[in-house]
Amino acid sequence: MKDYENLNENEKINLLASVANLYYEHQLTQSEIADRLFTSRSKISRLLKEAREKKVVEIIIREPWERLLEVEQEFLKKYKLKDVKILNTKGCTNDAMMQKLGEFAAYYIDGIIEKNNIVGMSWGNTIYHTVQSIKSSKNIPITVVQIMGAASKDKPEIDAIDLAKQFARAYGGKYHYLYAPLFVEDKEIKEKLIKDPYIADTIALAKKSDIILTSVGTIDVTISNPDWRGYINSYTQYKLQSSGAVGRIGGHFYDINGNEVDIESNANIIGIELSDFPKVPNVVCIAGGMDKAKPILGAIRGGYVKTLIIDDTAALKILELDKEI
Repeated sequence: MKDYENLNENEKINLLASVANLYYEHQLTQSEIADRLFTSRSKISRLLKEAREKKVVEIIIREPWERLLEVEQEFLKKYKLKDVKILNTKGCTNDAMMQKLGEFAAYYIDGIIEKNNIVGMSWGNTIYHTVQSIKSSKNIPITVVQIMGAASKDKPEIDAIDLAKQFARAYGGKYHYLYAPLFVEDKEIKEKLIKDPYIADTIALAKKSDIILTSVGTIDVTISNPDWRGYINSYTQYKLQSSGAVGRIGGHFYDINGNEVDIESNANIIGIELSDFPKVPNVVCIAGGMDKAKPILGAIRGGYVKTLIIDDTAALKILELDKEI
């Protein structure tokens, strides 16, 4: 093969197209192409990369989900986010929307997860649908760890204990449980618990997460949810509503600007702190429905999430709220 640098532009484009054709259309390996063109495999690899950069080759991935691409770009310009995926759910039922979000989130996560990643696991219905949709053929060493204690007594399948185990097994990884409740009665009990070597080590590991999978909760649903009734009494309800709380993440409650609200339950959580979320390289928030708009917006403003996987109704409501509040 002639020295590439001495070719004129037309000759370069022709060569790039030939190499790309052999690789993508005829499915020759890079080594086979290198032998055919009397050059090195590394040279072929560089030519294939240049073919993509110069648009000689354009790779189109046809996902089975319709997205609002223009709105995604608006979010990326407006907010400090790593990535945004907005599904067009076309007015489907809430159950169907949750299923679609879970399927797409599983697809997205499978594309970003890498060997030796530490994955922090939250809990809830949305995360449950995501974990159930993982259909990976990868077998990579990952570590999955709970980011907060257990809370769901009536539906253990949606709690982080079961979800961490399922997610880890889907990838052939290992998992770490946080053997503690989500909330305790007072700070003295919390201080004793978090000094336990196993609990302390698990929380420390969770703080080192490369990825956290979470959703956000609304105040109204949290108050009415039987899993939370043992933790939220009438005084706490009053404090949440009077303090302007709009949502929770990792068990922590915050207002529309992402400020943690001053309630006792925030201080008595067993798990990572709200201030730990911005330090994690990628916090993936999966949520849908118009009622999740305020919690998502507060989480964005607080810097607690870096990737959004949400539906169209939540996305459009967030943009509307952002102009008003």
